[in-house]
Amino acid sequence: MKLNLIWDLFFGAAISGAGWGYFRAKPSKFGISAGRQALFGVSLALLTIVLVGPIAHTAVNNFTFHMIQHILLMMLIAPLIVLGAPFRILRIDQTLIKYLLKPEIGFGIFLVTLIATHFSPLANAGMRNPNIHSLELILFILGGVIYYYPVMEGNPHPFHVPYSTRVISLFAMMLPETMTGFFLYSGNRMVHSLPSTTPFATGLKEQHAGGAIMWAMGMMIDTVWIVLAARDWFLSEAKLAEEEDE
Repeated sequence: MKLNLIWDLFFGAAISGAGWGYFRAKPSKFGISAGRQALFGVSLALLTIVLVGPIAHTAVNNFTFHMIQHILLMMLIAPLIVLGAPFRILRIDQTLIKYLLKPEIGFGIFLVTLIATHFSPLANAGMRNPNIHSLELILFILGGVIYYYPVMEGNPHPFHVPYSTRVISLFAMMLPETMTGFFLYSGNRMVHSLPSTTPFATGLKEQHAGGAIMWAMGMMIDTVWIVLAARDWFLSEAKLAEEEDE
């Protein structure tokens, strides 16, 4: 059986299992709104598109698709999963995993994952070995969920995280994300290994395209999450003001 098909089956089963477990639990019983349920459904649909089938197969050898996968998993799908509030059902705040959910730890995990998968031997291996590439995708999902969990509303927060910390964290993460895209776009040499069948000129063109996409998409997506965190901060302050006036 081809490796691509094995990973298709693995990711397909994992996504189906997550969806079945989430909706079978009747999320509304846990106070999860229809809107959040819809966001979780969207995250699963995007996961399927990105991890199963043609896009996933192409990304193993094409750096542009490789970067699109990375951006969608780390910056869009992971926060959508968090906004879907699945951890109200799982009660992650009652397990040892909760100690990963401090904002500074999540920031560090996300940053290390971002750098290691684009500017280290792991990045080279991911472009040559489908198994390592698929393991990178798992790292993106886990690292993204751990990072966004404490800076977004919707799930139990085992540690108090001030809204100012959430907004600052999201602003700060824009720098390494956009700089990663800039370095990939502006460089005139390859920062990763090429598949043996890819000419240098083609590989460099794909790298520039992938960097440009990350540079632009990263800023746009991050802006949405910053605005959302700022809105939550404003609503919290307004609520406190109302309580003080009573």
